[in-house]
Amino acid sequence: MYILSCEKAEKGGGIYCCEIHDGSLKINAYLPCDRPMYAVKANGRLHILLRAPFANGENSGYFSCSEDFSDKTGVRDTLGKVACHLCVIENDVYIANYISGNIVKNCERAVAHAGRGANAQRQESPHTHCVIPSPCGKYILCTDLGTDTLYIYDRELNLKNTAKVPEGYGIRHIVFSKDGKYIYAVNELVPSVSVFEWQNTMAIYLNTVKLTETEGATGAAIRLSKDGKFLYCSVRGENALYVLRADGANLTVEQKTDCGGDSPRDFDIIENKFLICCNENSGNVIVFSLQNDKIGVKTCGLKLKKPLCAVT
Repeated sequence: MYILSCEKAEKGGGIYCCEIHDGSLKINAYLPCDRPMYAVKANGRLHILLRAPFANGENSGYFSCSEDFSDKTGVRDTLGKVACHLCVIENDVYIANYISGNIVKNCERAVAHAGRGANAQRQESPHTHCVIPSPCGKYILCTDLGTDTLYIYDRELNLKNTAKVPEGYGIRHIVFSKDGKYIYAVNELVPSVSVFEWQNTMAIYLNTVKLTETEGATGAAIRLSKDGKFLYCSVRGENALYVLRADGANLTVEQKTDCGGDSPRDFDIIENKFLICCNENSGNVIVFSLQNDKIGVKTCGLKLKKPLCAVT
């Protein structure tokens, strides 16, 4: 597994290759880099976003390397500020630049969104936050927290359709159901999960389930269990991990667990046996056991500056 520390390299920032060994989280290798924001594994490589690596500007950067940190490419401009999410399909890389509110293909073509939302402080402009492929691989779905909108593009970034979550909810990250018939979206500004039905190039909004009424709480990450029966979500502010039973369009909250730190920005599932949670503000990574898809006890942890992303 890999954990990203969003800190300057000279202060320990970079990518840590880890494993769970003898009841502890062990670091096996380290790639120093400045403020990595997000990463994915694809085609035997790590694909990594850096917040602002260029001396002459504020744009973010993208590079890739082998999973053993060798064969590192040069850093390319993402054509926007605060790149926060990416996906890889075949040889194409798609990136969401949060501040610039655009989606980018291969660091060459950028499509900017327009508009704003009801939350004057957080939705003053578009804020793209997540890009994932459709199950068939022919389309790219992009969430925009600033406009409460899910955008659907073809592989060349031609817009096909859009769909909305409730006004002011701030759609953040999405996953498809195991059968590919539904899209589950975690909303940031009103912590909740919205459900869409997926029909070819259309996302049809169905319903939304709130996670908490805690003032100041914000939704963060969402994952699907291996068997497709459960969703996992993290909520910052409340500092909680939620488990929801997913039966098509019907969602039921079944568990809430303390995340073991402050601000669980991201988490991932390890072989359906463990959940690894990155608590950004408290600077710790916590590993929980998974038992019958439910979150169990804390098994181990690791202190790390500004852990932002877990990749398994």
